Amino acid sequence: EDLTNFNIRVAETYFTTIRDVIRALAPNHLYLCCRFAWANPQVVAVSARICDVVSFNIYNESPKGKAELTKHAAAKPWIIGEFHFGALDRGMFHTGLVAVKDQAERAATYTRYVTDCLESPNFVGCHWFQYIDSPVTGRTLDGSHDQICFLDNSDTPYPEIIAASRKLG
Repeated sequence: EDLTNFNIRVAETYFTTIRDVIRALAPNHLYLCCRFAWANPQVVAVSARICDVVSFNIYNESPKGKAELTKHAAAKPWIIGEFHFGALDRGMFHTGLVAVKDQAERAATYTRYVTDCLESPNFVGCHWFQYIDSPVTGRTLDGSHDQICFLDNSDTPYPEIIAASRKLG
């Protein structure tokens, strides 16, 4: 119980301090939280009390697959800061965090994911990570070399996912 109370108090102090600074320096702007990738449910609940929008990175075939995480955001609006799917039928040599069979399945999964977001009453946005594949030798600092983007690292589009994005748009 002491550890739980301490955890809640630390989270309250963290989110309140940031909120107060944002309101002082940039009034009339939204506080979009800290973008949870993994989270303690108590901390998510605290952020929902203090932040304007709760932010998540949800790497799954659907945001519904992480409903346990988002349910602690209560009735607050939420935004997905990152998601992607990768396949090995073209492009780079790694699928990223969520692998699918091929480019057609990538487009279908993208469509399903965004549609699931649109059907949620709490949804205010979702952001694909990222636009162009990293170099074959890997991204600086972490070596990431995933096939997860809208363009390969030679600026060649992955037409299936672009078509899916355009259709949804």
